[in-house]
Amino acid sequence: MKKAVVLFVLLLFLVSCTSNETTAIPPIENTPTVTNTISSPTEVTPKATPFPTIAISVENVFTFDEMNLAVGFDTPLGFEEGLSTSVITLTEANAPFELPYPQHARILFSAYTNGREDILADGIRIFRVEDVDALEAGILGELDAVLEGQSDHRIDFPRLPGAGSIIDAQIRLQAFQNGDGYRYLILKSFDANSLSNTQLTFLYQGLTLDEKFFVSVIFNINAPFLQEYVNQPLTTPEEFENYFQTINDRVNTADANLFEPPLNILDELISSIVIVKK
Repeated sequence: MKKAVVLFVLLLFLVSCTSNETTAIPPIENTPTVTNTISSPTEVTPKATPFPTIAISVENVFTFDEMNLAVGFDTPLGFEEGLSTSVITLTEANAPFELPYPQHARILFSAYTNGREDILADGIRIFRVEDVDALEAGILGELDAVLEGQSDHRIDFPRLPGAGSIIDAQIRLQAFQNGDGYRYLILKSFDANSLSNTQLTFLYQGLTLDEKFFVSVIFNINAPFLQEYVNQPLTTPEEFENYFQTINDRVNTADANLFEPPLNILDELISSIVIVKK
């Protein structure tokens, strides 16, 4: 309970501080500008593509010569097709919560992105471990601590907008074909207001077994069963704590099929991923 009250006070403090400045808090939809893309996004059809160095059979395989790797995965039943691939050399930080992300391979699921192409668009991103560690030391250690059951401090990389997490649920350890990681549902916020919509972020953080590549999978998902909690007035720390504890419990115990897209489909996609250095 103390954690929630502290978070409430912290968020109110952030809002109060911001209101006295001439520069407003950047909107959550503010997205980083992608610069110097090595290979332009290419629409692809998710069909089998032979790649002889991958021993495990998967339906889709995409090579990224600039990073000397290939990424493969299966398309689960019920998953909408539509893909674009590219290698990004740099994304500039345009807001306080953002980072200047290093070169990474990107596979966007265009059937789900609604045209969005920023660092938080629905898709798979593969970073070199040394680049991640150089950008923000401690991330990989925190990931290992969660996998080993030594910590419940889950990371968000790429970083999601917000001063703190108000929903953190549905944690599940999830291996892929040559790596380990975990997925969870998260919602971060800059203020102490109630939900403005029913959107959550599905986030997967993983590491290949050889510890060469960091894997991030992002999906913006809908939780329609949270509609009754949207735009409820919150005036005290106690109301804030009880409100989000109730919502977190609802999300944590909800069946996978109540989310759009369903969590089990996303889990199946992740479990099929294989990353091979050429």
